[in-house]
Amino acid sequence: MNKFTYTTAIGKLRSLKKRKKVVQGGTWAGKTFGIIAVIIDFCIKNEERSVTVVAESVPALKNGALKDFKDIMRITGRFIEESYNGTDRKYTFSNGTTIQFDSFDSVGKAQGAGKRTDLFINEAPYIPFEIADALIGRTSGNIWIDFNPTAKFWAHDEIVGNPDSDFIILKYTDNEALPETIKNELLLKLQKAFYDSSANHKDADNIKNEYWANWCRVYIDGEIGNLEGVVFNNWRIIDNLPKDAKYTASGMDFGYTNDPTTLIDRYYLDGKRLYDEAIYQKGLLNSDIAKLAKKDFSRLIYADSAEPKSIAEIKRYGVKIYPTDKGRDSINFGIQLMQEDEFLVTARSANMIKELRHYTWQKNKSGERIGKPIDGWNHTIDSARYVETMVRSKPKVKVTRSKVA
Repeated sequence: MNKFTYTTAIGKLRSLKKRKKVVQGGTWAGKTFGIIAVIIDFCIKNEERSVTVVAESVPALKNGALKDFKDIMRITGRFIEESYNGTDRKYTFSNGTTIQFDSFDSVGKAQGAGKRTDLFINEAPYIPFEIADALIGRTSGNIWIDFNPTAKFWAHDEIVGNPDSDFIILKYTDNEALPETIKNELLLKLQKAFYDSSANHKDADNIKNEYWANWCRVYIDGEIGNLEGVVFNNWRIIDNLPKDAKYTASGMDFGYTNDPTTLIDRYYLDGKRLYDEAIYQKGLLNSDIAKLAKKDFSRLIYADSAEPKSIAEIKRYGVKIYPTDKGRDSINFGIQLMQEDEFLVTARSANMIKELRHYTWQKNKSGERIGKPIDGWNHTIDSARYVETMVRSKPKVKVTRSKVA
């Protein structure tokens, strides 16, 4: 991005005048980017304000709202390096107004953060109501709340419809800065979902695929959906990778142009499995994969056996990589292993977290689950499934986690 575009979304956001501003919408609608742009303008024009931007985790902030803030400030020639405290993720404007990007995993920490004049709760469904309520109760001015409406949550029950709240729905059509490639991807999703993508998306006779129809209602139409039947509900997020977590092995799924190559490290901690996302990237050559795989320590990798040529080439670079044994119904077998007990996921594993929240069972035309997962939102999950299958059902090699010189 090298220029700032004043989109329709920004214009609509600027029109919201009530204290609490609830922004519901689809993917690529420009919600977060637009809200940050409006907040920056507000900070420049108002002295001695204290703004807090909150997300589920620090990695989520760095990849989302904080990145948007830095991009907008630099594109518009306003960013002053000396004014930004990277440790606290806090920027101080010349008029004394500050904006801080933070994450809270408990009510106590939210209360302990003190008071502020303005607040932005980004991707609000992932913030527990008790924490959000503690933050809102210590905010005297504007409160922004944004989200993709995968299901109803506390903002609908506690905020929307109140006299002091505005509500708006944004769609990708409100974002004139949308890349043409992304627009084409969204149109492709519509074609997967409906027989006639331009017709009424609520017409049951027009629905070609129920999963994609629901996806489009949420991420294109910006309407409340219901991603029922998630495959995994036995996991939770942990802030960081603990020093005493014991490394066991890693799983790898190959991709290139359309899909990412993924590498998931598996650890063991206090009787629980722990997954940490190491690679999630498109366009990697086997030499790139080998370099990244060897970067931090000597890994033992179990990879997709459908890519024997890639495995052989990566092994030549000194990587301990082996094909995953795939028996009959290997997908469901691996899923069952992962479902057996609770597992942990590091907060920095942003792509894995997103996939776990969207990986669902397929349904037939009658809306019944057919015992087969969707073929999507599964890149990191396939990696985890490979390593889980090999470590738990057919352990091959004992490995000691050692640093690479």
